[in-house]
Amino acid sequence: MPKEITNDELAAMIKRGFDDAASKSDIKRLDERIAILETKTEDGFRHVNARLSTIEGDISDIRKHFVYRDEFEDLMARVKYLETKLSIESGK
Repeated sequence: MPKEITNDELAAMIKRGFDDAASKSDIKRLDERIAILETKTEDGFRHVNARLSTIEGDISDIRKHFVYRDEFEDLMARVKYLETKLSIESGK
């Protein structure tokens, strides 16, 4: 048979529940910490975005001066042909 709970025991159980619950000041401190973390996260993303923009610009500059291997090999073959025709010794 289950034990009957007295009013004092019930009051003590309810008090323990309220003691374990977060207070308004706990929630306010938690909100402040979340706001700080959000600010740091936003700052971090802004920094990463700025770095990515710089990298994109650098890659764009590299592509402007980039020569594909097949184009380079074709050019080297043409130069070799001209050197042979003109009897020029290659620098290699």
